[in-house]
Amino acid sequence: MMKNTKVITFQVILPLIIGIFIYATLREQPPFKQYIPWLTPVFDVSFLPRFFKIFLVFRLPDMLWTFSFISALNLRLKNTLQSAFIVTSIFIIYEYFQYEGIFAGTGDVGDIFYSLCAVIIYILLFWRKNHEEKT
Repeated sequence: MMKNTKVITFQVILPLIIGIFIYATLREQPPFKQYIPWLTPVFDVSFLPRFFKIFLVFRLPDMLWTFSFISALNLRLKNTLQSAFIVTSIFIIYEYFQYEGIFAGTGDVGDIFYSLCAVIIYILLFWRKNHEEKT
């Protein structure tokens, strides 16, 4: 039970909180601005090179949320590769629906790429450990 509490805290909750913090404090127009109209960017990252600014403000939150999602799903399924497949499929479908206008958003291929990077990072960090625990 203690192990699951650590996993939930550091692999599920913390990435979600960091992702929300980035959205709330760095983005000029966070998606939830209509619910919190007084919300304005707290930190100015315009001094960063364009690639780093885009990565920090737009890509890193997606990666953190993907990592959190796969961690939570893997706690339930206890199968890293199956969890990775499900999460990857969901993010591809979600971005496609955004592209088609079914969901609000842009349908960005970059979001799929960086979410896939988060899945690969998760697999590299935890697949062997989880695989060894089963044998």
